Amino acid sequence: MHRRSVVAYVGDDTNARDRVRDAVTAAWSGPRSPDCGSIAPAEFSEVAENATSLLSDACGVVTTADALASDAVRHHLSATPETVPVIVAVEEPEIDTLRTVLDAEVDCVVAGEPGGGSEADDEGAADPLVERLRDAIDPALTRLGGDEVARLREVLLDAGTTLMSTRSDEVETKIVWTMKHVGQQVAIDRIVCYLEDEGAFEPAYHWSSGESDPEPKPFGEFPDPEALSTFEDVVRSSVAGEAGEEPSDHAGAEVSPATVHVPLVSDWELIGVLAFEVDDPRAWTEEEVAAYRTFGDLIANTIARNERRLELRRQTERLEQFSAVVSHDLRNPLNVLSGYLDLVADDVERPKYEAMERAVLRMETLIDDLLMLARRGDAIDETESVSVAAVAEDAWKSVRAPKATLTIADDVAHVEADPSRLRQLFENLFRNAVDHGGRGVGIEVGVEDGRSGVRGLYVADDGPGVPPEARDSLFESGFSTAGSSGLGLAIVNRIANAHGWGIDVRNDGGAVFELSFETETATAPA
Repeated sequence: MHRRSVVAYVGDDTNARDRVRDAVTAAWSGPRSPDCGSIAPAEFSEVAENATSLLSDACGVVTTADALASDAVRHHLSATPETVPVIVAVEEPEIDTLRTVLDAEVDCVVAGEPGGGSEADDEGAADPLVERLRDAIDPALTRLGGDEVARLREVLLDAGTTLMSTRSDEVETKIVWTMKHVGQQVAIDRIVCYLEDEGAFEPAYHWSSGESDPEPKPFGEFPDPEALSTFEDVVRSSVAGEAGEEPSDHAGAEVSPATVHVPLVSDWELIGVLAFEVDDPRAWTEEEVAAYRTFGDLIANTIARNERRLELRRQTERLEQFSAVVSHDLRNPLNVLSGYLDLVADDVERPKYEAMERAVLRMETLIDDLLMLARRGDAIDETESVSVAAVAEDAWKSVRAPKATLTIADDVAHVEADPSRLRQLFENLFRNAVDHGGRGVGIEVGVEDGRSGVRGLYVADDGPGVPPEARDSLFESGFSTAGSSGLGLAIVNRIANAHGWGIDVRNDGGAVFELSFETETATAPA
């Protein structure tokens, strides 16, 4: 970290060089006054090492119209940061001279000859260049050099790796740790992460090189809240004196902190503001601000990822509580009811007994479906090549419909799938066919040949088919046209999606459920 402490003169004119040196001496005094260095235009053409180092330390540049005639000079001066003003001294403002100046990217022009320089009076005000130097250049400002920005990027790269692997209970510790390393690397006095909370912005994480206790603040108290609300960075260099005054080197002037405010954005919403503050005079470079924006993005992503993780944890806890209620508070009374039903089987008329048995079986199926959704959701375990016929036959054993029939085509192949989840898919499709087609329904499992190299499976029945008005809602949880739980086809849809398969339904002498997947998912029949 260093102060830019040189006013660089670029040109071959020795008289102009002496004028600049005298003006610098007259404009500032004291230990923090800048030096004056010079560089010839030819050195830019040669890309001399000392030319590059001189400009890297410059707090301002003074040149002439003759020097601006060089393409190399114009190129190098156009690349100077906005905080390093370029001033052109023109003694005789002729038309050709002004045209050359206007074609170059400079900040201001000083016209007229010196009136005696520092010999005219103590302030040297007789030379208009003196006043222009004072107005345009603040030699007290510091800004990062290229090497320091590179080291800052390395710190943020390490921070990105650290924050990406942060556990929920480590978020605060690692964010503050990263703030400390960034602050110490680039001489930041304070870094505060404000997070939005019901309209106010609370200092959720902060680090300071000294004592600091940041307070909550309304959004309107941030500099340029309108820019922040449109996800723009807000940059403020140090300003001495009253608001609106230009930076100066006047002794005793009160200097406001130099600040950078970066919006924290997640899912296109402003969730907070990351503030960087420096008490000493400071000018910010574009590369430095871009690095701070990267830091803000890392923090926003870490916070959003942690919120999602916590929400998933809360959902899991609720599902576990729900599963416990279903498993214990519902299944246990049902088991008692089923046991007593077996005891009175010989004492109850058969039609009445079968009605009660169907009610018990329906409750058991509903509980199984609810637990399946709660505990498994969309997850699948490792997949393997499994025999469709074997899995379908195993699933058929769980369907209590002795009058129904299952036919499996000879050309049914192996598929890459989670065996237990594929079994659940078949179980629910078979039960759906029985619920809607009756206990004597016929069911067939076969191969679906499609276009563009897509193969699949179908499960068809000879029932009444799917009502046209029900097709759009068929796979939604709770939807049913037969008084069932309405969860079976929702489970089928989730299992298919978890495998990356497509699923659709059509009518062809009954309901036909089609599963489609890429060719490599299916192999030859076993």
